This record gives sequence, C-alpha cells and structure tokens, in this order.
Amino acid sequence: MTEWNFPERFSVGFELKATKPVKKSSHQNQMLSNLNSTTLPENVSASQPVLLQPLPTLNESEELKQIAEKRALVIGRLNTAKLCEIIGKKPWISISNSAYKSCEHPCISVVITMFNYSEYIYECLNSVCKSNISGLSGEIEILVIDDCSTDRSASMVEGYLSISSTPICLIKKCFNTGLADARNIGLKAARSSYVFILDADNWIYPNCLSVLYNKIKFSSYAAVYGIIRKFDNQTKKEVSLVSCEEWNVQRLVKAPYIDAMAMINKDIVLKVGGYSTELIEYGWFGWEDYDLWLKLAQLNYSCKLVPEVLSSYRVHSSSMINITDKYRLNFAIYFSKKFSDIVKEYNKLDMLFGVPRSKKQSSKFGKLRNQWFKLKKFFSLAKTQWSDL
Repeated sequence: MTEWNFPERFSVGFELKATKPVKKSSHQNQMLSNLNSTTLPENVSASQPVLLQPLPTLNESEELKQIAEKRALVIGRLNTAKLCEIIGKKPWISISNSAYKSCEHPCISVVITMFNYSEYIYECLNSVCKSNISGLSGEIEILVIDDCSTDRSASMVEGYLSISSTPICLIKKCFNTGLADARNIGLKAARSSYVFILDADNWIYPNCLSVLYNKIKFSSYAAVYGIIRKFDNQTKKEVSLVSCEEWNVQRLVKAPYIDAMAMINKDIVLKVGGYSTELIEYGWFGWEDYDLWLKLAQLNYSCKLVPEVLSSYRVHSSSMINITDKYRLNFAIYFSKKFSDIVKEYNKLDMLFGVPRSKKQSSKFGKLRNQWFKLKKFFSLAKTQWSDL
C-alpha cells in the first residue's frame, strides 16, 4: 500500500508558527487506506484533478508567503476530506456520552468549534452547561468539533463529557480544514433545527440560549443574535460591544457588523450552502460568518437582533482576524462579484465590504490592488475591476 504523507498540521488562524509534523493517528491511516483502495464513483472522473488550485497571493512580505503556503495546504486537505465523503467515508470520528445517546430530540444544538483551545474550553463548556433551560420544550445538546488540535483540547473534552449529565458529542476531524468546514460538520451533525454557533474561546450567559430560542422558534427569521460583550483576555476588562445593531442589509453590504455567535435556522443555512469553504482561496479564515450573513441577505432572508447582552467574546493576540484583515481588499473584490445583486442595489455606498470605493486607496491597499489585478489578468481569473464597482 502506498504511504500517504500528510501535510503538517497548522493553526486555522490562531497562530502562524509552523508546527512539527504530527504522527498520524490510526484513524487517519485507516482513512487513507480506504482512499487508496476505493474506486471513485462513476460521476467522478479518475483523470479529473481532485485538488483545487489556490488562487495566487500577493508576494508583499515573508509573512504573506508563509500564509500562502499554509493556505495551499488547507485547500489540499479540504479536497481530500471532500473526496472521503464522496466515496462514503466520513473524515472524522465521534465520541459521545450516555446523556447524548438518550437525548434523541434536543430543542437546541450548540456547535462549538475548537482548535488548540485547552486554556479556554472548560470555561466555554461550563457556560453552556449552566444554561437556564427550564422553560424550553426539550434538552440542549453540545457538539464540539475539534479541528485536529495538537494540544490537550480533545482529551479534555473527552474527560468532560464522560462525567457530564449534559448531552455532549465530540467530533474529532481527521483533517485540519478550518473553521467553515468545522461548522458545516457541526450543522450536519446537529439534531435540532436551531443551532447556536460558538467558538471554544468564548462563552455565553445562562439566559442566552433560552432568549434566542424563544425569539426564533415562532418566527421566520433565518437567525437571531444578541449583543456580545468583547473583553480583553489579559485584563478581563470590557473592550466594546458588537452585534448590537438591527439587521440592515445596506449596513451589512457596507461592512461587517454581526458576529458569528448567533442562533440559526439550520435548514435555511444549509439551503444557502452553509459556511463557504472557498474563502481560503482568497485570503485567510475569519470572514465565514460575514459571508453567511451576505448570502442570507442576497436571498432575501431576514435576521433579528435581541437587544440584550447574551455572550462574551475574548480578544487576544492570536485571534485569526489579525491575519484576515491583511486580505480585506481581496475579499472585497471577490464579494463584489459573488454578491453582485445586492451591490447593484446599494451602488451609491461610499464603502463596500469594509473597503472604500474611492480609487484613492491607501498606498498599501493601492499596491495590493494593482498586484492583484496583474495576477488576475495573467491567470485569466474573474474580470471584476474595482473601478467598475
């Protein structure tokens, strides 16, 4: 049997330092063995390339070069995981407790995405388990999606669920494929129609789930969201409030203002395609939630603010958004094409997707833009021109 060499694991946005190659788990080896010995379905050509080629990135600095290499690895793993599903082999394993197995019809599913957050996962889980669910029509379930953590995160969750009376299932992915893919796996595994999205370094207040559930249950909203308190990880002091404005498509097209922490209607979100995994081809992780809000807006779905502080968002130096911002212009160009319908509707805005429409960009953005168009022309990519917006 041919030995498959896995690309080294790396952070999905929480750190940039390369890690040493990690020894493949027995489940990973089994998955690769299945791939090697399985015939592709008839609708998939054996000669057709499975791995998508990443879009070229701007060679502005050594840091961007390193990110570009990591992006290429992510895209390779994403497509390997997709191939596993095509041939009927789930690229993950699950571990659950007895409470999860006996809870067949939860009224709320909480999807927690995790990568190397051993420092925070207990606080996150405790906050969900302490939720006030006395007025709900059923139980809640917790789905922890581990994106190939290299620290003790997964083993800590295993220990936690073994002694918890709350229904918990740990899903351990075989491939480190990023946030969007992890959330999509959580959505597919969720047994409730209403799913709360949570990252493992954040936490919620006891009334969060019940307040949002009562708001979305008897409505046609695609999602409901509460106000989020951002706090500094070191000082623990409040930094600001986010997700504190009403749903407004014009405001959304102008710039992102709603966080991922929200309760969503699973069926609607899956109908619009779930979280977009192709964004890694245009930059870094971090705008999956913004992309989802825009998809809902373009298809005329509505969401609703609940004007209460219901959760807390940890601000720390390793946050993926610090890297994502380097690709803001790339995303704006891509979104201008992807969401062209709503761009046309709000064509008089002075800003689109967080970037000024004026040609008089800052010198950094101007340089990025010019290099981007040269690369697009060379590789015959999308014809959208920033000046056409």
